[in-house]
Amino acid sequence: MKPHLPELATAVEAAAVVVSAISGMVSAARARMDLVGTFTLALVTAFGGGTLRDVLLQRRPLFWVSNEGYVFLTLLLCLAFVYSRRAFEFADALDRHASFVDALGLALFTLTGVHYAHEAGLPGLPAALLGVITGTFGGVLRDVLIREIPAIFRPGALYAVPSFVGCWVVLSGPWLEIPQPIADAAGFTTIVLLRMASVRLGLRLPAPHWAGKPEP
Repeated sequence: MKPHLPELATAVEAAAVVVSAISGMVSAARARMDLVGTFTLALVTAFGGGTLRDVLLQRRPLFWVSNEGYVFLTLLLCLAFVYSRRAFEFADALDRHASFVDALGLALFTLTGVHYAHEAGLPGLPAALLGVITGTFGGVLRDVLIREIPAIFRPGALYAVPSFVGCWVVLSGPWLEIPQPIADAAGFTTIVLLRMASVRLGLRLPAPHWAGKPEP
């Protein structure tokens, strides 16, 4: 299941970088960080999952090394965000929809991860897991750096589950004889809708049996 159009694959990856970088910058603003902190948080959010994916797949050079424009673009976004009041106000408006921005980054990076994994010859389950890693690990690093429990580990809103389900929607394309671009679009939509249904409507996994019990 190789990407049908290299240009399209690059566009999806670039969109994932931008959306995830914005998520990192908004988190940096909430933590009152300066330019260096904002740039660092944007970098780890945008590149963390893809870097771990490339390391596990032994892909060299790393995706942000072979596309160094991603780094320059992230720096320009951070400069505008930190020093332009208009850009900050725009991002502040995005902050009110931060869960949606985060869902977009989760979906976009999940798509790149599952495609690269399948292209490398991994079977379905490992490919899906690598898609989840690609989609979530940048957010894990972001939350650790601002001293929060990573969203993927918090009880409540679904994070990894939408990514995992979306991976299987993408991978089902060849099995169901669905054109891959349609399967990709369906996987993307599935991830975003499940994530937002969890945040806005309270969609949850069943609570573990020890939930609500007092600690010994």
